Amino acid sequence: MRLGQNVGHGSDVGRVRPINEDFHRVWQFPLPGGDLTLLAVADGMGGAAAGEVASKLATEVLDESFSRYVEEVRAGRPVVGIDKLIDKALRLANRRVYAEAFSKQNRRGMGTALTCVAILKRRAYVGHVGDSRAFLVRGKKIYQLTKDHSWVEEQVALGNLTEDQAENHEWRNLVTRVLGTRPTVAPDVIELEVQVGDVFVVSTDGLHGLVKPEEILAEIKRTDNRQTNVEVMLALANERGGPDNITVVIAEMDA
Repeated sequence: MRLGQNVGHGSDVGRVRPINEDFHRVWQFPLPGGDLTLLAVADGMGGAAAGEVASKLATEVLDESFSRYVEEVRAGRPVVGIDKLIDKALRLANRRVYAEAFSKQNRRGMGTALTCVAILKRRAYVGHVGDSRAFLVRGKKIYQLTKDHSWVEEQVALGNLTEDQAENHEWRNLVTRVLGTRPTVAPDVIELEVQVGDVFVVSTDGLHGLVKPEEILAEIKRTDNRQTNVEVMLALANERGGPDNITVVIAEMDA
């Protein structure tokens, strides 16, 4: 299973924020048994330059961790599973961002959400902390692969709020788990089988806070040009006010 050419990605500052604190990357690492693809979006918080620093730093740790993994595989040395690799990478990113925030007064309190999808052969591994999201479009359906680490999501899970109430709640942007604000963090990591034609969508809440999953699905089905999909979604979020930075990565899997 490989990425091929059908990939799109983009980020926009939106219409309200002075700077873009989101960060995203698409990597492809050649391996003897097939390419390892890695998609990631990070949504920084903390204001001024701090949110931007946090999201970039966390993404760099992910890059560093996977690059080292690939070197070990190529050298024929034993390695952990990709699920464990993602868990370790996100925990390390948390420590790095926390240490950076602790060491500099003007970066105190900075943090970042981070959601990534690693694909190797016929398996995908999703790592997640915060309120960015990973979706899977398969056939005529869209599936949300991640659960927001937010106050409203916790209340929905407890039965205290309905989905409709959560969507418009005044605390809907209150995130309960991010990288960098505490010494330790527990990432969510899931594994799933990949099928030919699967489309992964990874976005920050500047997109999915304004563009519903069924609208994402409709756009994915409207055209198979994934960069066009990205540009349409960024424009739609901006048309609806663009109150936050907007980032989306879309990748379709070939045989």
